[in-house]
Amino acid sequence: MAVSSMTRIQILAHDSVRGDVVAALRDEGVLHVTSPSVELEMLGDGEMRKTREREIAAELGKLEHIRDFLKPYYVPSKKGLDKMFNPKIFVAEEDLRGTVDAFTSEEWYQLCVDLEGRMRSAEAEIVRKTVLATELEHWSDAGINIDEMVDTRWTHVAAITVEAGELEGMRASLEKTVAESELVEISRSGATVYLVIIYLKERETEAALILKQHSARWTDLSGAAGAPRNASRRLVDEASGLADEIEKMKAEATEVAKGYERVIVVLDEVSERLAKESVQESFGSTEATFLIEGWMRTRDEERVRGRLAGIKTEVGPRGVPHVSPLHIEMREPDSGEDIPVDFNNSGLISPFEFVTTLYSRPVYWENDPTPLLAPFFIIFFGLCVSDGGYGITLALLALWLMRKMPEGGGRQLMKLLLMGGISTAVVGIITGGWFGIDPNVMPAFMRNAIVLNPLNEPMKMLNVVFVIGIVQIFTGLAIKMIADFKAKRWLDGILDQLLWIVFLTFLAPLGYDFILGGHVAPWITAAAGRGAQICGVLVILTGARKNANPVMKLLGGILKLYDVVGYFGDVLSYARLLALGLATGAIAMAINGIAGMAATDMPVVGPVVAVIILIGGHIFNLAVNCLGGFVHSARLQYLEYFAKFFTGGGHAFQPFASARRYSEVRRQEG
Repeated sequence: MAVSSMTRIQILAHDSVRGDVVAALRDEGVLHVTSPSVELEMLGDGEMRKTREREIAAELGKLEHIRDFLKPYYVPSKKGLDKMFNPKIFVAEEDLRGTVDAFTSEEWYQLCVDLEGRMRSAEAEIVRKTVLATELEHWSDAGINIDEMVDTRWTHVAAITVEAGELEGMRASLEKTVAESELVEISRSGATVYLVIIYLKERETEAALILKQHSARWTDLSGAAGAPRNASRRLVDEASGLADEIEKMKAEATEVAKGYERVIVVLDEVSERLAKESVQESFGSTEATFLIEGWMRTRDEERVRGRLAGIKTEVGPRGVPHVSPLHIEMREPDSGEDIPVDFNNSGLISPFEFVTTLYSRPVYWENDPTPLLAPFFIIFFGLCVSDGGYGITLALLALWLMRKMPEGGGRQLMKLLLMGGISTAVVGIITGGWFGIDPNVMPAFMRNAIVLNPLNEPMKMLNVVFVIGIVQIFTGLAIKMIADFKAKRWLDGILDQLLWIVFLTFLAPLGYDFILGGHVAPWITAAAGRGAQICGVLVILTGARKNANPVMKLLGGILKLYDVVGYFGDVLSYARLLALGLATGAIAMAINGIAGMAATDMPVVGPVVAVIILIGGHIFNLAVNCLGGFVHSARLQYLEYFAKFFTGGGHAFQPFASARRYSEVRRQEG
């Protein structure tokens, strides 16, 4: 199977070598750490470790704050595609320690917090001054200075706004209830009236209630002085001055950001320290020892033994040297254990793991379906896009991007698209699909390569995709049958899988003859009919064989026969391969037609517009149909194929390893 063989490992070690063991395991990156299977009396330094973990986490939080603040001002040393596909900063191993030791997180944090605080304060002040300056425009006709609109010993003076429809009602209420008051209208803007109100302080309660009833709003003009118009201009000038100050602060931040790469190198290093502390929460500990348990790939056993064998302590208790301060136990997994899953496929198959994991990982004891879906998926993708020009374009683009990318998920996806492009090109050659060009105007060698033109013979192409679908369904049933035989479930394999393969084989020519209108020799339909009848009876008699009730056994068998409809629906699902292939060609032809009309009907600029339509249209068609081809090819795997044999539900093998996000340590050769 294409799932890596796993080994259970236990490491019992003296606490004096804890740091060396953790560092070795992290460097090797092969151990999936789990909680201990045995309970230990916790007498170690658990609280001290948690304190260290909190301190490291706090430092990491500060570094992340520094990173987030400086990132907008950082000018990357890498450009273009190198920046996109290889964004990590390289640091020499011999320089790493010096970089980390020379960096003071607290000083950088305080510098960035101070600079950020000043910038935010200035930005907030600009907003306040700008809003106040705009507000003062409505009070320019007040006739008095803003700073003169202040309370006296006996009266309260305030600037307010109210909707025009509420003004007269509010005025009447004030005259009736608070006679010792005065409303002075300053200006109007739309439906809003700007006023100054004066009333005795002793009537504060009544006046405030009336203003609230009429939805009057208090206006805060504090911060302005002098005539309103002059104050407004002055505030605008002050806001402009603050904007200049912010630009200076941004320049200062840009200067600080020249050390951004040092920041992210240190951030990665602190993240590594935190990971080493955090993983120890899964260790068992006593006063003098610690226990590590987990899973590793069997092929890594000797590598780990060799690395850990080199760990020694100089002196043990009472001066006795430690020859081996740790003990290692390894064993094969037991049935029923929760074992992580690691794929072990060849370079040709591994890109398809992406498709499998979108659905689910297999459990450890189950076969990896990736090699089983790969040929079908790539054929289906080619049938969906089905254009030789698009296929070659996609393959070349994927190859170019793949060479730019580092190893990882992105490169694997490009490998998948490269194979998809090759499959698409092959399908396009044999179906005559070349950027929607009419096959009749193609060179003779291209016309001679056409085996089947789906636009001219769609029913033949439909039959082809149905045959491919039936082959995949039979493959799924056969895989399940073999799995049943391996598990010694002989009867299940024969009656639930092999019987249905034979049954569907008999039904296939009948469906082709009676449903699709194809021609089948009478003797074949007669033999298929008799065979299908026999298989149908066997399904009824055995479909619910595990039910002890005879009546329910018969009814269950009849219901089992209804699965024929499900298989029929599964086969019909493969018609989407034809539909998507036809859509690709039809849209390409439409793009060519529109471009042709633009070239002939538009004077002067027609050829230029036609070229733009051709390039933009075909890029769009390629992108959309690649997406559709991927989605629908995957859908056929998940619903029509995996449902026949694949259980899934496994979880990924996630070894404790270095996981630097922003930097990569380069070790000196030799």
